[in-house]
Amino acid sequence: MIEAKLILIKNKIPKYQSYIFSEKKNKYALLIPVINEGERFVSQMNKMKENNIFNICDVFICDGGSKDNSSNPDFIKNYGCVGLLINVSDKKGQGVQLKQGFYQTMEMGYEGAIMVEGNDKDNVHKSLPLFLEKLEEGFDVIQATRFTLGGKEANTPFLRKIGIRLIASPLISFTSGFHYDDVCNGYKGFSRRYILDEKMDWFRDEFNTYEYCYYPLVHANKLGYKICQVPTARVYPRNEVPSKIKGINSNLKLLKEIFKISMSKIK
Repeated sequence: MIEAKLILIKNKIPKYQSYIFSEKKNKYALLIPVINEGERFVSQMNKMKENNIFNICDVFICDGGSKDNSSNPDFIKNYGCVGLLINVSDKKGQGVQLKQGFYQTMEMGYEGAIMVEGNDKDNVHKSLPLFLEKLEEGFDVIQATRFTLGGKEANTPFLRKIGIRLIASPLISFTSGFHYDDVCNGYKGFSRRYILDEKMDWFRDEFNTYEYCYYPLVHANKLGYKICQVPTARVYPRNEVPSKIKGINSNLKLLKEIFKISMSKIK
């Protein structure tokens, strides 16, 4: 049944080149979508290696066609990653890369997948064990929060902080029926049963940008899935915002997308 479902899903996945360096070693996978993150990506990978992350969770780099080492198979393999997935389709965006990563890990039999950005803002090297513990406890959605439960944040751009705390998080909380504190934080984990729930249509064609940040949060509680939040740290550099979302217009566009997703329907 699951195999048949994955065959149908495969037809929805934009084309990507896969480098699988080893067989499945752990129960859960970590997906890191990147595109030209440069030294920030290298710094994050070094911290992860120093803290044994590659031994406790199978890491997949989901690259959008970078011109730096994040698309270099030898570089990625040497850290201990299980896979490197490079988007070669004409569709672009973080959602495309994550869609490819979710499909690859479900096809390989992982019981859950965690997603985190590759620009060294999040303390994945310290907090990933919390996500693994919650997945083991049977939670289906795990959302990182920098604002509550002992989480920490530093140098968050003012407009972004206002948007998250006063607009995005309250909106998603209201429409989902579950209180979230930090919905724009892209550090999240999902169980296999939730990802493959046919009602969710997780791999739909229009998911190309930031849909996986919000769409799963909107519907989990309505479908009876277990949700929790875990504290993490998210630190922005003092004089730089390592994000593809910059400026008032980009932030307004994102808020419009969040509003649309908050009203989305399942099958």
